[in-house]
Amino acid sequence: MSLIKDLGALRLVLIAAALLVAFMSPQPGTGVDLEGWGIIPTAVIPASTPLIFMVLMFDFMMCRIRMSDEDVRKKFSNIGYIELATALFLLIMWLPFFLAIGR
Repeated sequence: MSLIKDLGALRLVLIAAALLVAFMSPQPGTGVDLEGWGIIPTAVIPASTPLIFMVLMFDFMMCRIRMSDEDVRKKFSNIGYIELATALFLLIMWLPFFLAIGR
């Protein structure tokens, strides 16, 4: 419970969004649907994934900066590792899709 409290509401929403986007990765070679609800998993989610990844990396960097203060080092160390693990999971789930775009 303390870790959830330490993360805070915005970080929890960011991590939840990253996990949601990670599990919604389409198969490589999936076509883009430009009408109806099909646009969400084929256009909106792939466009927002790099943005979420970069925000996770930026917040990880800010946690590393805040670790210079001895009083909160443990708190921001744990938060940073959670965000780094989330970003790595997001990258692993989406790497086949983004590599297929280059082919």
